[in-house]
Amino acid sequence: MALSVLPANAGPSIAVDVGTGKVLSQDNASQRWYPASTTKLMTAYLVLREVQAGRASLDTPVVVTRLAAAQAPSKMGYPAGSVIRLDKALRMLLVKSANDIAVAIAESIGGSHEGFVARMNAEAARLGMRDTHFINPNGLPGPGQYSSAKDLAILAVAIRHEFPAFTDSSPPRPYAPVMRPWSTATGCWAACAVRTE
Repeated sequence: MALSVLPANAGPSIAVDVGTGKVLSQDNASQRWYPASTTKLMTAYLVLREVQAGRASLDTPVVVTRLAAAQAPSKMGYPAGSVIRLDKALRMLLVKSANDIAVAIAESIGGSHEGFVARMNAEAARLGMRDTHFINPNGLPGPGQYSSAKDLAILAVAIRHEFPAFTDSSPPRPYAPVMRPWSTATGCWAACAVRTE
């Protein structure tokens, strides 16, 4: 199975064999660019690692704070003070690309917006994502928010390898009661293909 990361304007790109990690093709794959909502893949990755480590569960409460509620669209529009289960918040993050929910998850799981973003950057460094820096968990634009096709491929491969239940075409095993693949055509939750908006 190959993984392709192609921006909509066909600028920087990379195609990687997920099984072997071999780069099949690339064009300016290390060029820095604005990652937009693909930032949410790192947010989801950190949350899944927390669940895997037992520091969170899919029924962990996610609280929508004033900061979360104030995020620009795309958003769910919950008022500050609302509480959502983590499994439902992850669905909203990955399917709706909800900016408010990304911040709510970050604050609830990471303790603070800033603390979670610091963890995103530490995790990017651990994975070898040398051309990536995050300033928020949702991908809204701002100075210092950048990534590359190569780095997003690294993240997508990590998600695929570490969390096959969320990317495999078979039903997710440990999470079956609460999560379903978002694409019935591909059976993928997060990382069969990654593109920028």
